[in-house]
Amino acid sequence: MNVNILASIWNYATEFLAVNAKPLLQIYVLPGLIFILGFAIIAVWFERKFLARAMLRVGPYYCGKRSGVLQVFADFLKLFMKEIIVPKDMNFLFFAAMPVLVSTVPALALILIPFDANWVLWDIGSLGLPMFFAIAGIAPLIPIFAGWASNNKYGFIGAFRVAYMYISAEIPLVICGAAVAIMAGSFDLVEIVQAQRNMWFAVPQFIGFVIFFLGVIIESERTPFDIPVAEVELVLGWRTEYSGILFGFTMMAEYVMFQAWTLLFITLYLGGFNGPVLGFLGVTGSHIFWMLAKFAFMVVLIVLIRTVYPRLRLDQMLDLGWKYLTPLALLNLALVLGMKMLGVY
Repeated sequence: MNVNILASIWNYATEFLAVNAKPLLQIYVLPGLIFILGFAIIAVWFERKFLARAMLRVGPYYCGKRSGVLQVFADFLKLFMKEIIVPKDMNFLFFAAMPVLVSTVPALALILIPFDANWVLWDIGSLGLPMFFAIAGIAPLIPIFAGWASNNKYGFIGAFRVAYMYISAEIPLVICGAAVAIMAGSFDLVEIVQAQRNMWFAVPQFIGFVIFFLGVIIESERTPFDIPVAEVELVLGWRTEYSGILFGFTMMAEYVMFQAWTLLFITLYLGGFNGPVLGFLGVTGSHIFWMLAKFAFMVVLIVLIRTVYPRLRLDQMLDLGWKYLTPLALLNLALVLGMKMLGVY
């Protein structure tokens, strides 16, 4: 009797995995939880070591046999065990909820990204690109509420800086996204990637390529655009009053935004998952490999920029967005419309 029960359980389990193996891999591995959390851990360690080498320092050293790889886990345990200090006279509901939302909302945009024509966790067809921008438009509201709920002047100033900076950056990004959709003839991210089989959109839309690259850094609040959390001016901006694991969530949000926008940039301008098929990986495996390879290259490049350029002032950032990026994005859109009308592309 027990053998029959075990056999039935085994058969049910194998049938369940046969049907649901791919969705489970997408949810828990790629682009799901392991990919999101794993990137945050690896990126923090890599950035510390990379910046240290660029500045002729050692970086994390003791935790992990001179590589410092365990320092990230030590920092996480420290944040998890530290006391969460709640400021006086603040809105507790918003204060406690915002750190969780600020890291989970961008993850909803990340799962729209195709790693293969048949490897999309949230495949909504022609709504893919508009949905990404819709979620990206909601994400900046969370730091604004967090800064307001903290009842701290530095947090409040940081929240206003988020509003100013994101508005000036997202308008040219949306215009560039529209130009890509026009050239591809679709808002479906998979079809946009497939339209770049012969040529990446970075070539005919070089202006949009440069604008979107800057926009990725701005949206991720990376140096030189980490203006809302400028340490020397605002302590830590909208994150100032957060401590313990809540502070850990706010730090992780930076890397989730980094992931989402970088993967969208690759999808729109660098051919997405297109690349030579590697025989030992198969078509789907090759597509995932090229997507991750392009992603790794972009991560290294953006981290390298941090070692070269200092932080901009807020007025310099706004001038860049309104005086240069937005007009150039409109010029890029006009050029794309001209190419479509003339049948050049």
